[in-house]
Amino acid sequence: MTWSTAEIVYEGLPLLLRRPDHSNVWKFKEKFTKLVSIEHLLDKVNSDGLPERKYNSTLSDFDHYMCTLFDKSTDGLIFLIETFSGKRNYYYYTLPDFNYALLIEKAKLKFKVNLDSWTRPDIGWGFLDDYPVQIFTK
Repeated sequence: MTWSTAEIVYEGLPLLLRRPDHSNVWKFKEKFTKLVSIEHLLDKVNSDGLPERKYNSTLSDFDHYMCTLFDKSTDGLIFLIETFSGKRNYYYYTLPDFNYALLIEKAKLKFKVNLDSWTRPDIGWGFLDDYPVQIFTK
C-alpha cells in the first residue's frame, strides 16, 4: 500500500497526516459506517508534541500492525493516521457491528503501548467532511 503524507500547523503545533492511497475509498462508504479512533499516547515526545526520532523508529512494527488491523474486504479500513500533541491517532471505518476491542487488547499486550479508543456511527462519513484538512477528493 502506498501512502500520502502532509505536515501542517494546527493550533500552533505540527500536525503530521498519513493516509493510504485507496484507489476509490468512497466505494466503502455504504458498507463501513462505524468510525473508530484508536489513540496511542506516545511515550517520548519533543516539546512540539512530535515523537522523538529514535523512539519513533521503534514504533514501525506497531504502526504496521495498526495499519493492517482490519481486512478491508470484510471488516473495515484505515483511512487516516494523525500525529499531534503527543498522540498518534489511527482512524478507521468498520462494519457497524464489528467488535474491535479484542484487537486493541492484543495490541496492548503485544507491544506494551497505551491505547484508548472511541467509536460512533458515521453513516455519511461526516468526519471526513468536517475534518480541518481535505483528506480525500470526491
